[in-house]
Amino acid sequence: METNNNTDRLQEIGIFFLSVFISGVAAFLYGYTAKEITKILIMSSVSTGCVIFAIEEGRISGGFLFDNRENLWRFTILYFFFLTGSVVFPMFPAGGWPYVAIFTGLMLFSGQLIAVCAGCNLLFISMLLSPSSSTDLFVIYFISGMAGVLLFSALDESFRVWLPLMIALMVQFIGLSLHEVLLVNEAFHPEMFLVPAVNILINLILLLILLKFFSFSIIYRTRDTYMDINDPECPLLVKLKEFSKEEYFHAIHTAYLCDRIAKKLSLDDAAAKAGGYYHKIGILKGENSFENVKLVLEDYEIPDKVMVILEEYLNKDEDIVSKETAILLISDTIISSISYLFSKDANASLDYEKLIQAVFKKKMDSGILNHNNLSLRELEEIKKILMEEKLYYDFLR
Repeated sequence: METNNNTDRLQEIGIFFLSVFISGVAAFLYGYTAKEITKILIMSSVSTGCVIFAIEEGRISGGFLFDNRENLWRFTILYFFFLTGSVVFPMFPAGGWPYVAIFTGLMLFSGQLIAVCAGCNLLFISMLLSPSSSTDLFVIYFISGMAGVLLFSALDESFRVWLPLMIALMVQFIGLSLHEVLLVNEAFHPEMFLVPAVNILINLILLLILLKFFSFSIIYRTRDTYMDINDPECPLLVKLKEFSKEEYFHAIHTAYLCDRIAKKLSLDDAAAKAGGYYHKIGILKGENSFENVKLVLEDYEIPDKVMVILEEYLNKDEDIVSKETAILLISDTIISSISYLFSKDANASLDYEKLIQAVFKKKMDSGILNHNNLSLRELEEIKKILMEEKLYYDFLR
């Protein structure tokens, strides 16, 4: 971990100094005066400093998406590639810069705040080096870049990209077309849409390349990870079975309910199922605390979302915000309650509907779900799903 931190610090230092150095060299090659170069150096230093601050803030607040925090090199390589482009763009028409792809690409391999700061920094450098650029153009690129960041920030393992892709490109095309019609050209003619059209084509090609790399490096890798850890015969679950068959089967049943509920609600069923499997894995180290869960899981590639679910569930100081964590809480309680009653009398005839209503009332009255994102409609849907599983509960006898 210390080695990774040192490597990340070196990357941050490299981002800062290379951004300032490259923008200064570019200003010199474009023929700017010493005074203008100094201004560009100072302003790019401040702007790049904000990028470094955003990266550090992301480490503390968890602002990185997917596993980007542990793989900062992906963002760094992409940033340097776009940095090179940002100092070359002033050689081309200002309406043809592909900044919606740049903002979106940086977000996919970091996080929202980092992408906004880094994208604005690169756009700022391009504007400083382009004497023909205008504030209006900066606003257009900023808005379209923000649209890309916001639309793609909800991207998950389902990888539904075409709708956000089309909307982001449409926002940029409309903005650039209005710029050409209202601010650049006095008379209307079809040729004025040529530069915006070329811009959209370039953005589309760049985004498709970035999304392809994103899918192979993150999405498919995450899917493979979930397939491994959500296998009941996963080595870690086998260890749990050897330690306690009771806890192993409890985890299996909890994971089943988590999976069923999450799928019906169109949530992250893989993460919810993993939460069900591993919410008691800490007993392998003694007490089932989140600290012990981390110790057990540290040698396994567990997705960050699963760790967030487990931390919210096991750390009593954490609010249960995630919908998947709430599903784990309810599923675990239902399985525990039914198992307990069957342990008293294996032939007992239980009123499952009454039991489920009682569990929900107790959890709602306790206030443990006060800060959760589940709506009342979703809570009612969960009740319905649990009541449909009456036949499954007989496996708990």
